[in-house]
Amino acid sequence: MEQRLAFCTLGMFIIDKIEYLDNSQTSQQNIIGGAGTYAALGARLAAGVQHAHLVSWIVDMGADFPALFHQLINTWHTNCVFRRDLNRLTTMAWNGYGANEYRAFKYLTPKLRLDEKDLSDEQVLARSFHMVCSPARCISLVNGILGRRRDLLRERGLSPDAVDAELWPIFVWEPVPDLCTPEEVARLKVAVGYVDVVSPNADEFAAFFKQMAGFESRETQVRWLLGGQSAVAGRPLRATVVIREGAQGCRTYTAYSLEGLHLRPYHQSKERVMDPTGAGNTFLGALAMGLTGVTSPDGSVLQDLVVPDDQKRLLLALIHATVAAGYAIEQIGMPAVAAADGDSWNGQRYPERFLEYLRRERQHIDRQLSYTPMVP
Repeated sequence: MEQRLAFCTLGMFIIDKIEYLDNSQTSQQNIIGGAGTYAALGARLAAGVQHAHLVSWIVDMGADFPALFHQLINTWHTNCVFRRDLNRLTTMAWNGYGANEYRAFKYLTPKLRLDEKDLSDEQVLARSFHMVCSPARCISLVNGILGRRRDLLRERGLSPDAVDAELWPIFVWEPVPDLCTPEEVARLKVAVGYVDVVSPNADEFAAFFKQMAGFESRETQVRWLLGGQSAVAGRPLRATVVIREGAQGCRTYTAYSLEGLHLRPYHQSKERVMDPTGAGNTFLGALAMGLTGVTSPDGSVLQDLVVPDDQKRLLLALIHATVAAGYAIEQIGMPAVAAADGDSWNGQRYPERFLEYLRRERQHIDRQLSYTPMVP
């Protein structure tokens, strides 16, 4: 069990077409994308080259899948499962961007969603999972993964107590944007009881409570979402709400800290920002990997913080998420990794950028932690 995978995403690989509706940039074709791809990128960045093989994901290749994409993905050295089906086209989607961070999205070919039945035994036993789906599908995926995990752990001869101890991995859930609506808010609250992190962006989170009387403030929304939860299958509520705010960074809320811990983004100006596609998925892949503790840099970089270990692990994950997302937006498509190093992306080593961010933001973080504890 100690050698098991650290991360697995149920997001898809997609070939993107990107169009800028305000004509600010030239449209792009045949770009590697998809929530699963970007989440795997984030996990891979946080893992470092020494843990790259513990990052797992699935790429469904249609008859039109470019060989160049296969070669590029192999340079990451992740535990990627390639599945080829010559009877279908690779999932393709259109992304439209406009002014004021407007984004539109639609599929151009039939999508092929992943669930627990698509995962290998090794993937089912991963330490963390990333999902992009509706609240109802979130609950279904968690239950499906737990069911398979329970069976596998029993088959391996673990005692009932050991099965219970190993049963729950880390679940990081991104609600699908189209279903961030008031009609889904009750199911959202139920689904939160099944996951460790729920992370919509700011507009998506607000959309759940749109025109609901008494829910005008974010504090009220978060308090309602995290309050009054019941245990799921004997698991106490421990959900964290991480709201991604784009150019403003992110804010993190727990049942014990409703003020919201704020982290600023890695890029503080628009000079290095080329394309926001996939930044949120990259953020969450790195966040999930960070919560496992299997990262480079690891938690020792925060050892001088006078806070509980659980708080350090969450903070470590949030910093990895923030730094990783910075790489995703510096170009259209994927950042380039140097083959000779394996940790140098877009010409800068990931550990160096991580430490640079930590040094730059340490005062801002320390000041907030002094009055905004994230755990009791």
